[in-house]
Amino acid sequence: MSFDFVKKLDFESEFFDLYKLSESAYGAIGKENSGMGGNAGFIDIEDYLIIIDTTANVDAAKDLKKAAIQYTQKEPNFIVITHYHMDHLMGTSLFDKSTQIMTSDRTLKNIQTDGKKRIEEYKNMDLTEMEDTLKNETDEAKKKDIENDLKFLKAVRSDDFSLREPNLTFKEGCVIYGKGESVQLRTFKKAHTDGDVIVYIPEEKVLFAGDLLFAREDPWLGSGDPEGWISVNDEIMTLDFKVVVPGHGELASKEQFSLENKYIKEILDLVKKRIDAGEDPTQLKREDFSDELQSFDSQLLEWNLNFLAEFLKKS
Repeated sequence: MSFDFVKKLDFESEFFDLYKLSESAYGAIGKENSGMGGNAGFIDIEDYLIIIDTTANVDAAKDLKKAAIQYTQKEPNFIVITHYHMDHLMGTSLFDKSTQIMTSDRTLKNIQTDGKKRIEEYKNMDLTEMEDTLKNETDEAKKKDIENDLKFLKAVRSDDFSLREPNLTFKEGCVIYGKGESVQLRTFKKAHTDGDVIVYIPEEKVLFAGDLLFAREDPWLGSGDPEGWISVNDEIMTLDFKVVVPGHGELASKEQFSLENKYIKEILDLVKKRIDAGEDPTQLKREDFSDELQSFDSQLLEWNLNFLAEFLKKS
């Protein structure tokens, strides 16, 4: 999707392409198979430099920090964490305590509970099978995915790994005021996760959506409430914005929230119908979806079907 007002910047990174979205906002969009994890970005509102998320890769986070300082001539004052998943958190350890880390109170709770549990699971995983699979894999894309997963797991397991937790939280939202612009942080009821945060610059009509938006990709449903997510997206679409940095995927417009809602509604309906008919919903295929959704391509479809098969049986 093309945005005439967006400028791609000449910043060298193996992990992301950097875009200037407005006078104050920059989006870091992960390159395919780079191992970056979630997209990220930064906002310069004169008095403050704000980083949004810190990726799944410490080296990618180093590039993000370098880009932010290079283009703003400032050290970062705040980091905003959009939710508790590790592909948005790994780089927090790069920033010392002069950089405040902000998120919703529920996201902090999830970092301290589910997040820590996941880290322990990663540290105790047996990597032998994954390493053997890598040796025998011939598909280059799959091989790169395994390499990135191993790099992530080994980084978490290293002796010098540490995760800085947010030290500032809010219940419903807050505003950071600059000279001429304000940055609004908002959270919602349970959707992608419990405590998702968006970052919105109303004066410049820019939105950082975190994983509330997977642009033209299967959204991961298994940490949240799919039906709640639909209503949260409806609420977000009432805001006035021209460009979105999604948690995953390319730069997007407001219409991508409608498409994501269509995906969630369809997969819920398809799985419910299979369950009601006494059939196995995990056997649904991409071609069972409407034409507009068949171009989505990720392993998350299988994960979503497995999750919903259990989730809907309990509800």
